[in-house]
Amino acid sequence: MIEGTEPGDATGAPRVKTDAPREKGGWGSLSPENKFLLLILGFTAFFDGFDRGIIQVALPQIRETFDLDQSQMSLWLMVIYIGALPAVFVTRLADKIGRKQLLLFSVVGYMVATAATALAPSILWFVAAQFVARLFLNAEHALVLTLAAEELPARARGFGFGYLAMQLALGFGTGSLIYGGVFEPSGIGWQWMYVLSLPPLLMIGWLRRRLPESRRFEEARDSGQLVSNWRAIFRGETKKWLLLLCSTAFLLELATHAGVFTVDFLQEDRGLSATASNFMLVAAGIPGIPVMIIAGNLSDRFGRRIVGCTFAVVSGFGAVGFFWLPGGIPVLYVCMTVMLAGQLGAGPVLATYAAELFPTALRGQAGSWGKIAAVAGQAASFGIGGVLITVLGGLPGAATALMAGPLLAVFLFAVFFPDTHGRELEETSGPGFAIDAGTVVAGEVPAPTPTD
Repeated sequence: MIEGTEPGDATGAPRVKTDAPREKGGWGSLSPENKFLLLILGFTAFFDGFDRGIIQVALPQIRETFDLDQSQMSLWLMVIYIGALPAVFVTRLADKIGRKQLLLFSVVGYMVATAATALAPSILWFVAAQFVARLFLNAEHALVLTLAAEELPARARGFGFGYLAMQLALGFGTGSLIYGGVFEPSGIGWQWMYVLSLPPLLMIGWLRRRLPESRRFEEARDSGQLVSNWRAIFRGETKKWLLLLCSTAFLLELATHAGVFTVDFLQEDRGLSATASNFMLVAAGIPGIPVMIIAGNLSDRFGRRIVGCTFAVVSGFGAVGFFWLPGGIPVLYVCMTVMLAGQLGAGPVLATYAAELFPTALRGQAGSWGKIAAVAGQAASFGIGGVLITVLGGLPGAATALMAGPLLAVFLFAVFFPDTHGRELEETSGPGFAIDAGTVVAGEVPAPTPTD
C-alpha cells in the first residue's frame, strides 16, 4: 500500500487518508467575498438561461416564421449550436490575460449578436446571428464556472455550481412564462424576447467591472506558471482527463434534441397550446430548482460520481416515459418533472470535473474544450435527430435512440472518474498528486511548463 493511503472503493484503488472531519458546506460556509461573487455570477447565469431558452420556448413559432418543419429546423439548429466550437480560441485567452477581462469581452460580443437576432429577416440571418451569439455565450459560461471553481472553497464548490445552475434554470423558466403567458397570447413576436434580454446584459457588463480577478490565476501568473503553448493541455496526465471530459460531455448532450423539442412535441403531437405547453414546462421544472442545490450539497458530501450518475439515469427514465407513456397531461407532467429534475441535478454536479481535474494554468482552456465537446454533441444530436425523425417516424423514436449517449457517459463517469469532493483544486490537479479512477493518490505529476 502507498504510504499515507488507505484501502479505497470497489475498484481496489487507494485513497488519500484524511483524519480531519469534513467541514459543512453551503451558503453559511461562504465568506462575504464568496457570497458577493456567487450573487454576481448567479445574476449572469439567470440571464444566460433566459437567452438560451428563447429558441426552445418559441420554437414552433420560429419554425412558422421561416416556414420550416421539425426535421428541417433540426438541421438549422445543428448549425447554430456549432457556433460554440470556435469558443476554445476565445476562452484560451483567459489563461493568458485573465478571467475578468474576457468575461467583459464575451458580454459585448454576445449583446451585439443578440440584437442582430432580433432583426433577423430570414433563417440565414437568424442562424448566423445565433451562431455568433452561441460562440460568446458558451465562452462566457465556461469562464463563469472557472471563476466560481477557483474562488469557492472545496467544501462549497458543489453547492456553488448547483446555485449557478439553479439561476440558469430560473432564467429559462422566467423566459418561458413571459413568452407563453404574455407575448404569444398577445400576439407579440418572438423577436421581442431577444430585445427584452438586452438591458439586463448591459447591467451585467457594469456589475462585472466590480469583480476581482481570480486569485488563483493571479498567483499562477505572478509565479510564471502560465503556459504559452495551447498544446500543453495534451501532455501528461491532463491529456487523459481531457479525453474523458470531452467524451462524456459529447455523449451527455446527445439527448439535447429531445429537450429542445419538448415544447414543440407538446404542441404538435399532443395538441397543447403555446401557453399551456410553456406553463407545463415551467411547472415541471419547479421541483428541479431545489434539486440543483440539494444535488450540489450531496456531491460535496458523498461524491460527484454517485450523485451525478444517479440523477442522470433518473432523467433518462423520465424522458422515455414522457415520449411514450399514454395518459394525457397528468402523465406528461410527471414524466417531464422526473426528466427535468434528473437533468438539473446531474448537470452542475458533473460539470465540476472540468475545473477540478486541471491546473490553474489550463483550467480555462479545459472548460472551453469541454464546452466545445458538449456543443459538438448538441449539434450531432440535432443532425442525427433530424434524420431519425424521418427514419423512425417521429420524435419519440428519435429521442429514445439518442438516449444511448447519456447512458454510455454514465458508464464512463462511474468507472473512470475520481471522487474529488472535499479537496482543494491544488490537491486534485496540482503537482505532487496523481488522480486515478475513484481516488486521489500521492504521486508525481509535473506542473505544466510555461514554455515548450
